[in-house]
Amino acid sequence: MWSSFSESLECLVKMTSRLKHTAKVITLLLIASAALCFQNEAQAQIISTSGNSGVLSVQHFDTRSLSMGSATVSDLYGRPSMGINPALSGLYQNNLVFQINTNYSWNTRLMQYSLQFPTISVENHRITARIGFMNEGFDELDFWENSQIPVPDAELYHADIAYAFAFSEVFSLGVNQRIAYALNKGTNDWAYSADFGLVYAPAENISYAIVFRGLGNEISYEIAEAGATILGSKLMQQSLEVGATFRFPTEGERTFLTISFANEKEFGNSGLWYKGGMELLPFSFLAIRGGLLFNLDDSVFIPRTGIGFVFSFGRFDYMLAPGQRAGEYFHQAGLTLKF
Repeated sequence: MWSSFSESLECLVKMTSRLKHTAKVITLLLIASAALCFQNEAQAQIISTSGNSGVLSVQHFDTRSLSMGSATVSDLYGRPSMGINPALSGLYQNNLVFQINTNYSWNTRLMQYSLQFPTISVENHRITARIGFMNEGFDELDFWENSQIPVPDAELYHADIAYAFAFSEVFSLGVNQRIAYALNKGTNDWAYSADFGLVYAPAENISYAIVFRGLGNEISYEIAEAGATILGSKLMQQSLEVGATFRFPTEGERTFLTISFANEKEFGNSGLWYKGGMELLPFSFLAIRGGLLFNLDDSVFIPRTGIGFVFSFGRFDYMLAPGQRAGEYFHQAGLTLKF
């Protein structure tokens, strides 16, 4: 009789645990549904009929990830930014990490600054925050003298909050929500968007991930003939990305080789984006990185390269995207500090 009671009690405990996990998943799905409903609200329209237009695209990826072809969606140990995959923080071992990145685009001559704060950990829950700022860069940084490209007159501020829940030591689910606000002397607008991701790391040397991005809108602009910048908002490009990361070796003093692969499907566009990146550490203080993004349907090949200097309490990273293609003509520097 006592044995039967113990079995019933054990069964009840398991059912309660499963219900808690199910409730958390349902909560995340409700957040996604709310974001989807929000996305369908009327968007501000740009009424100017001439001039140059575009989007104030916030760079959410860290410097190391960009240099590796933005393929690090599943790189659990390389400490990517929360913009890569919000689920990664659920399996982090060290949460006391600051990350600072500065980006300059030769396409738009806009400068971006971002600061990611340490992850707050309460049992299996992880919360990470990030803030950023965008404005016109310095003319001295325009080495290629792209003075014929009009620069949008606008400042943009954004804030991100990412939440991750670790279901176990090898599986995590996360959501990242962000708000952006842009303004100039004549207009202003704001936008909301969200990303969702999961990561599975069955072993120390391999991890897999999947991310859905672009649920919401982003700030857009148009430069009229008179030179005034008109701000608005438009739906973001939505995409689904899957990836894997391999590390060699995992035993011994240090890992000297990391390889990441990812495939991304942009909904509404033809083909797939194939991404690949590699990081080689010939010495404990030096990291050499390279990456490639390509779309076979559009015959587009985008190279990336970068370097990192590793020290006891962090690392300094630099990357270059030399391709003169819209959105792929920039460089970025980053500093990661560990405590």
